[in-house]
Amino acid sequence: MTTNKTLRKVFVVTMALVMVMAMSVSAFADSKISMKKAFSIALENAKLTSDEVRRVEKEWDDGAYSIEFTKKGSRTEYEYEISASGKILEKSVDYNRAKVYGKKKLTKSEAIAKVAKFSGFKKSVVKNGYIDLEKEDGEWVYEITFERKGYEYNYDVHARTGKILEYSKESFN
Repeated sequence: MTTNKTLRKVFVVTMALVMVMAMSVSAFADSKISMKKAFSIALENAKLTSDEVRRVEKEWDDGAYSIEFTKKGSRTEYEYEISASGKILEKSVDYNRAKVYGKKKLTKSEAIAKVAKFSGFKKSVVKNGYIDLEKEDGEWVYEITFERKGYEYNYDVHARTGKILEYSKESFN
């Protein structure tokens, strides 16, 4: 009789644990945003509407939404990775890389100033990163990388025009 009471208690506790786990899983599943919401977050961040984009690609991959699109009337490409909760984990923007010919290159300090102005960060934040001048597709480009509050920022700056060609923001988490 004592064994039966013990087995009943174990059964009741086990069932209670199973119910709590099932409710937790259900609550987590309900907290996942939809693909439509993830796309809306990306568009809002890019300051665009769905009518202003073309070639949209969306997929669910490794627990996050991957969303890519191109702005109509330009070759600007946007790529986002958005978590199930709606947090932007990664963002990359690739602007049209039209060839520009000229003789004078920006200095590193001038490239840092361009990134600081574009990103809204202080020059000291950008300056503490990594800066490299490389030739890409026949054009000189400053590659500037720095970290800020759990994110890594990467910028490509045209060394002759100062135009931001591409940038990305990636979470460490």
